[in-house]
Order: sequence, then structure tokens, then C-alpha cells
Amino acid sequence: MNITNIISPRRLLQLLKRDILSNINTTLIAFGAVTAVIYLISAITAYNSAPSGQLYFTLFTNLLFGGGLIVTSMVFKEIHRKETAQNYLLLPASNFEKFFSRLLISTIGFALITLVGVTVISYLSEGVNTLIFKRHNVLFNPFSKIVWTLMAHYLIAQSAFFLGAVYFRKYHFIKTINVIFLVQLTITIITALFARIVYFDLFDGFFKIGNTSLLIQWDELPLTANSFSYLVKTLKILYWLVPAPLFWTISYFRIKEVEVKNAI
Repeated sequence: MNITNIISPRRLLQLLKRDILSNINTTLIAFGAVTAVIYLISAITAYNSAPSGQLYFTLFTNLLFGGGLIVTSMVFKEIHRKETAQNYLLLPASNFEKFFSRLLISTIGFALITLVGVTVISYLSEGVNTLIFKRHNVLFNPFSKIVWTLMAHYLIAQSAFFLGAVYFRKYHFIKTINVIFLVQLTITIITALFARIVYFDLFDGFFKIGNTSLLIQWDELPLTANSFSYLVKTLKILYWLVPAPLFWTISYFRIKEVEVKNAI
């Protein structure tokens, strides 16, 4: 198999250029509006109260997750519309390139733009505040560990909304949130039932029917500090390594099916 049939740097760059420029007007308008709102908030904060040390970190968090997940939810809107699905299907690019282009834009692209944007805006805004009010809020630090950890969490959350953007024809953002809520609720119920059955001796009055109790207990699964710590570490490893690659992979195999179906 010729690798250039799957991915070509030149085709990928052209596709990235096309995807970015097709939404450049909306992006510039949104950036201008966000800049104005951030400066207004920073000016009010600097004038009315003591300088804030968390202002820009809070704004960065809201922009990254709020804006990023909304943008991700709409990243495949072309393939869900009859009038645009055919044009998208006929683009001179492989399925992987179409997938990878939108993935780069909604993950690394959006995260870095938000990081750089908030950093630049914070310096400009606080420069103006210093000149006008003779005081300023604490500048945004893009190199702090918590900022990059937050960006890593964003990549995991983004992967779920990326999959939702491929699967759902309409209301991608809302439907993805509903699915996440239902999955979390199901996992919570199953976990509670599992813990109740395995560690029966720690509970009282639950699962009782009259004078009968559900007496199921596995002695080989004792609840100790070490076992609990091991479980937490395992869950953390699974959290960092499994969801994003899994959701992105499913999205990739789903894209061709959806674009062909909607283009016919």
C-alpha cells in the first residue's frame, strides 16, 4: 500500500488551509468579540477591586472548554447536510486527511490559539489598565503546569465531542452532553451495585427484602488502603490513555460511512 494514498503532507496542508480559510471571517469576528469582553472584565476588575490573580486562568478555562467543545461539535457539520456533503465527499483528499485536518484544528490548533490569545490579550489589557488605573491584574502565565494539565484534560473531553460531531446530524453539542450524562449515571449505578454486593459487610439495610438479605461477598477482594490506591492509579492510567484514542479511532471509521450516506 502506498502511504501517499493515505496521507500526503502537501494535500494535508492544502486541506488545513481550506478548512481554516473557509471559517476565517467567523473566527476573526469571534476573536474580536472575545478580546473586547476580556478587556472589559479585566478593566472592571482592576478598577473596582483588588487585582485578581486568577482572572485570566478562569477566562482561559472557560474559553478552552466552552469554546473548544462547541467548535468541536460543529467541526463536521458539512457531512450532515445534503447540500454540502457531496462537495465534501469529492474533496481531493483521503478520509484520513479529512479526519486528521479537523482533529488538528479542534485539538492542538484550538488549544494553542486559546493559549496564545489569552496570553497576548492579558499583556495588552493589563498594559492599558496600568496606564489608566495605575494598577493591573496578575498576568496570565502560559507556562504553568496547571495550564498544560488543563489542556491535557481538554484533549480527553474534546474526543467525546469529536465523536458526537460525527455521529449526530443535529444538536451535536447538546446530544453529546446528554449521552455523557447517561453513561456517567449508568457507570455510577453499576459501581454502587458492585460495591454493595462485594463489600456487603460495610452496608446495612440495603438490598433487604423482608427478613431476607442478598448475601454475596468475595473474600478475595478485600477493601484495603493498598488495594484502593492501586485501583485509583489504574483508573487514572486508563483515563489518560484510553478515551481519546478510542473515540478518535471510532470517529475515523465512522466518517466515511456518514459522508457517503448523506451525499447520496
